[in-house]
Amino acid sequence: MVRSRRPEGWLSMAVGLALGAGVFVPMADAEELRLTLAEARVVSARLLGEGRAEEALVMANGVLMGAPGDPAALMLKARALRDLGRPAEALGAAKSAWSGATDPRERFFAAMTMAQTRSSAGNTGIAQYWLRHAAQIAPEEELRNAAIRDFRQVRRMTPWRLSIDLTMDPSDNLNGAPKTNTFTFAGLPFINPSAVPLSGLRYGAGVDYVYRIPTGARQRLNLGVSLDMERVRFSKSARDKVPGIRDGDYRQDVLRLSLGHEMQGEQGRWLGSAALSLQRHWLAGETLSDAARLDFSYGRAVAPGLVLGGRIGLESERRWDLRARDNRTAEIGANLTRRFDHGALRLDLAFADTDSEASSIARQTRRAMLSYGMAAPVKGMLPRLSVSYETVDYDQGPSSFWTDPREDRQWVLSLDVTLPDLDYYGFAPEVGVSFRDRQSNYTIYETQGTDLRLGLRSVF
Repeated sequence: MVRSRRPEGWLSMAVGLALGAGVFVPMADAEELRLTLAEARVVSARLLGEGRAEEALVMANGVLMGAPGDPAALMLKARALRDLGRPAEALGAAKSAWSGATDPRERFFAAMTMAQTRSSAGNTGIAQYWLRHAAQIAPEEELRNAAIRDFRQVRRMTPWRLSIDLTMDPSDNLNGAPKTNTFTFAGLPFINPSAVPLSGLRYGAGVDYVYRIPTGARQRLNLGVSLDMERVRFSKSARDKVPGIRDGDYRQDVLRLSLGHEMQGEQGRWLGSAALSLQRHWLAGETLSDAARLDFSYGRAVAPGLVLGGRIGLESERRWDLRARDNRTAEIGANLTRRFDHGALRLDLAFADTDSEASSIARQTRRAMLSYGMAAPVKGMLPRLSVSYETVDYDQGPSSFWTDPREDRQWVLSLDVTLPDLDYYGFAPEVGVSFRDRQSNYTIYETQGTDLRLGLRSVF
């Protein structure tokens, strides 16, 4: 953990908060001074701020002789032992301070001490937990902000990053069914009884782990592994519409391994990256596909508050359900982000060309998305709005008797709102709603649906 730049640091503030106004008594070289316990605590904190850890430890031990189990003295002792390179003893003192802390301020600073000793011992992951805990129990906003600042510092120092996402998405069209299940062939109407929108709940979890290895002053290697799991539960009305439908048939799992390299310009003016990823996709418990993907991206600040970025992606997918569905995709994209005091506006453009023998896969996709996110909460809410338009032009018709190439056009409107005031350990609930409408020159591919998303998002 980065130490405070103030001479006494945050620990002396903890002593002051715990004791009220302490008195510093100068120590003469040739005379013996008698100090009260309160004075001795303040002297120990001042010695720590001056880098005199051995003397601070003696003073803290003296306080503990007069007041065994004193939380403030134990925190001072833990800090001194840490500075002396004795992490195991420092952790023991910090644990004792945490166990003995009773009032809110004592508990906050004891949690900060636990984080500091863990971080100094190299346990930065556990240190992040204690800093989240300190922010959660902070009795004042200023103390909470101090814990958040330290958390961000420790996170930057941590070589690995673990992210966990939990989502719940109620939907009125889980299966992506068309607007109508009636189609005409050779002048005769046909009805597909199973092609109807089915309501229910889509839920899932995602775990993403990245280990970062510095390879230069502004370069690093990223090793990653991620697992995404998605499940559905159809409603009773959906089961009444299509008897025999099974939740497990819509189960999806994706495992991904990645190797990437990042380079950053001076003062963060530009960022470039290259990444190779391997992916396996399961559907209903059976292997659906394997894919290899290569991505390149570059972003640069072209003016104050204005960032321009570009990307190229190449992917090859092997399908295990039907080899004719093997495909190769080339993608190019660009984005422009404009930051304002009140938020950020982003425009993203993309084009992808997918080559395959399967008529249902070979296509060209063009997409434009405009999004805006607020920089600060408004009445306890942090909204983010996005709208996208996508055109998909298939190389062929969907079947031998429908020969005109399929053409789809889709709009998606999404609103996501984070509620930062309701955070718990730095994680706040996020509520989102999206509406999508797809038009096609074949009615069986026209679809419409509304999804509600419930999830958690880290706010620091």
